[in-house]
Amino acid sequence: MAFTMPTLMPHQEVVKDFIIQHPKCGIWLTMGGGKCLSTLAALATVRPTGHILVVAPVNIARSTWVDEIQKWGFPLRTRSLIVNERDKKLTRKKRLEQYEQIFSDPPTMYFINVDLIDDLIKELPRQKVGRDETILWPFQTVIIDESQTLKGYAGVRFKALAQVAPAAVRIIELTGTPTPNGLMDLWSQMYLLDGGLALGKNITAYRERFFYEVPIRGTTRVAYELRPGADELIHALVKHKVMSAENTKIPMPVVSIDDVNITLDADTMDAYKDFTKQLVIDLASPDPSNPGTVTITADNAAILYGKQLQFASGTMYTDAIHNYAVIHEEKLSMAEYLIRNNGGSPVIIAYKFKSDKAQLLKYLTAAGHNVQGFDGSRDMIQRWNAGNIPVMLLQPASAGHGLNLQDGGHTLIWYTLPDSLEHYQQTNARLARMGQLHPVQIWRLITKGTRDAKMPGVLARKKLVQDGLLDAVRVEIYDFDDDIREILGDLDLSPV
Repeated sequence: MAFTMPTLMPHQEVVKDFIIQHPKCGIWLTMGGGKCLSTLAALATVRPTGHILVVAPVNIARSTWVDEIQKWGFPLRTRSLIVNERDKKLTRKKRLEQYEQIFSDPPTMYFINVDLIDDLIKELPRQKVGRDETILWPFQTVIIDESQTLKGYAGVRFKALAQVAPAAVRIIELTGTPTPNGLMDLWSQMYLLDGGLALGKNITAYRERFFYEVPIRGTTRVAYELRPGADELIHALVKHKVMSAENTKIPMPVVSIDDVNITLDADTMDAYKDFTKQLVIDLASPDPSNPGTVTITADNAAILYGKQLQFASGTMYTDAIHNYAVIHEEKLSMAEYLIRNNGGSPVIIAYKFKSDKAQLLKYLTAAGHNVQGFDGSRDMIQRWNAGNIPVMLLQPASAGHGLNLQDGGHTLIWYTLPDSLEHYQQTNARLARMGQLHPVQIWRLITKGTRDAKMPGVLARKKLVQDGLLDAVRVEIYDFDDDIREILGDLDLSPV
């Protein structure tokens, strides 16, 4: 049966054309805006030779791309370097066998978890060229989905890809959150596209040109602030390689974000204030074999920050292996109330700490709710989207990217807000995306008078920086009426 190209929305057509015209490019498109389909359509048009490698967070690499290929019938041979045909994780031995088969396989689209990219590159054969040793790179096209996961310029993942990026004919970076923590996140992503031509050959050159140092009081460390006008210059320097597309008529759902204030009793609030001031707190030991109290000390600002968030959520770790003491159940009670009054519609709860998950499972199960922790499997995604999981617990750092969960529900509860804008926006977009048929309700549980109350402001400030960058490279696409589109059909509307 012949393949029929799916009909794309206007903004997706522009994205497709940009990918075709720019072999190495970045696509910064609204989360849920159809980056995957646009990319597949571009590849189906150019028909690149050789293998294609998709590098992505594990859950995207396991399911999202394969599901889209199957849904639209793209004529691509696919193979996972993460799981087998039954969606079971490959053993180390089996993965090495898969690596070896790459060089004898016919053209294939491979999928690999971003955390395994260093392992893959280490295992590839080398070839001597004069005095140098060259990696034999078998993938002419590389797609980096959620490219912001490579923002760590000192990390092994970025360093591994930087070795082989020049050998790729096409590199396509996809993200909805290119700079979740500021413009410092941008350098490594751009380096993979142009080898440092736009923003500098190394991070030091980038820092010195666009930032200045600000000492952090009470430490020997420094922070980096943008020089005056540096943001506009950075925007101009990257615009030829990246684009953001916005269609003002994309059928996106209405999203309501509401903060639900949690009030602690006077004694618990006093304990929080004392801990913040004195940096020490005594809690009941969680170990039944060793009753009594355990003393928790916040030795520095980073530890205090984490402990304050734990306290606000109701627990606190008492040791390095994540035993924890229960301080209060106010958030648990409110989460249960919201679920009970949600009209039977399934709910996702986004949690931060393992102790949050343990307490939610225990408390909500005791209250009669069917609660399951997300395990990343395609089977669980399908069961959620079929409406068969009433309450699903999700950890944004490991499961907040790229998953299509809009068919299973439209309610999200933030049990503890993250300080990562990336995790926050990506998790919201699991439900608030194209194809969602209902208004999306997002509840944020905020414990008054604690670190919790500062988190919305932290996220808002980070969003301002990212929005400025996206606006600078945005192409607005309007959904023309059919008769007007027919008249303009022969014109080249591609971005220049």
